[in-house]
Amino acid sequence: MMLIPGPVEVPDPVLRASAYVQNHRSAEFRKIVKGSEEILNRISGSKHTIMTTGSGTSAVESMIYSFISPGERVAAVTFGEFGNRAIDSLQRRGAIIHVMKKGENGTIGNGEIEDFVRRYPGTKTVFLIHNETGNGTAIRNLREVAQEANGLGVKVLVDSVSGFGASEIYTDKWGIHAFASCSQKGLASVPGIGIVCIGEEGESRMVRVHDLPIYIDLRTSLEYLRKSETPFTPSTGSFKALHVALKILEKEGLEKRWKRHADAASFMRNFMKKNGFSVVGEEGNYSDTVVAVEPYMPVDDLLKKLAEKDIVISKGIGKDSSRFVRIGNMGIVDNIKVAAFLNAFSQISGLGDEVKPGDLPKTTAIDSKIFEVDL
Repeated sequence: MMLIPGPVEVPDPVLRASAYVQNHRSAEFRKIVKGSEEILNRISGSKHTIMTTGSGTSAVESMIYSFISPGERVAAVTFGEFGNRAIDSLQRRGAIIHVMKKGENGTIGNGEIEDFVRRYPGTKTVFLIHNETGNGTAIRNLREVAQEANGLGVKVLVDSVSGFGASEIYTDKWGIHAFASCSQKGLASVPGIGIVCIGEEGESRMVRVHDLPIYIDLRTSLEYLRKSETPFTPSTGSFKALHVALKILEKEGLEKRWKRHADAASFMRNFMKKNGFSVVGEEGNYSDTVVAVEPYMPVDDLLKKLAEKDIVISKGIGKDSSRFVRIGNMGIVDNIKVAAFLNAFSQISGLGDEVKPGDLPKTTAIDSKIFEVDL
């Protein structure tokens, strides 16, 4: 059982679909691209959703390079490792960065973004990390923060790589011009697709320059998307798998999926706290997709003992690699998997605290009928 912050375990229909090989200029493949974009637009409230062969990072960088010009002033908020990586990408783009640095217990208060932007006249863009994969935190009031920034007339760009599909986020409705994500996390598909959702207002905010590598130029992708194609040869299997995963998501119901993730994460955190473990973050910024916990024993020892029980989780990143572990709660994680993990964790930690699937909220269960989809 793999409980890492991506990639995630996928249902059998998605796995089977990933072996699909087809002419990417065929009517059959165009139908897959069109069908996936229609679903992605619905669940993100977007005008367009661009899909390219790549990863979450490729999607973030495509968005940065396609929406931000060299020399542009950007207000960027970071809560950890992936916020810092985004800032690195922004610097490589040649942007002038003003950084709001938040710790793992930080939140963004009402009026804080407005004050920060006004402190730096000429700021054109606000860049936010919806869910910080590196330490299990999130901007839980993203809607309010994005709308506040949008009201200042600046572009609002969001990295929702480990948020989208598992946590609520919309483009225009929330004042977000574009956000980046991927196939292998909350959408519960195989790795291979970078995703950029673009709102009605977002399309007009894309840069009109010719200094971009053509592969990450979203305007090029958008031209081909209008005829349900990709500019270059894609990973056809990853596209087919994503299409099937999106059908499964729609059968489960988007709000039910959000609720399942939120309640499963909450149960895990409460279990850890009850047994004396320190959970990274605080009530105002907990992630629904990554739970970070400081174990009693050395991190490497815990990972090794869990692996012996066929359970894989992740350690922290960088300076936190030996401080805490990260439990991925993404995609198709239900009460059965959570209970199995917590029982193994309990046994290894010498707690003697047993969890049954029925102990978790009913909202964390998955009806197997959602996996009955056409390939």
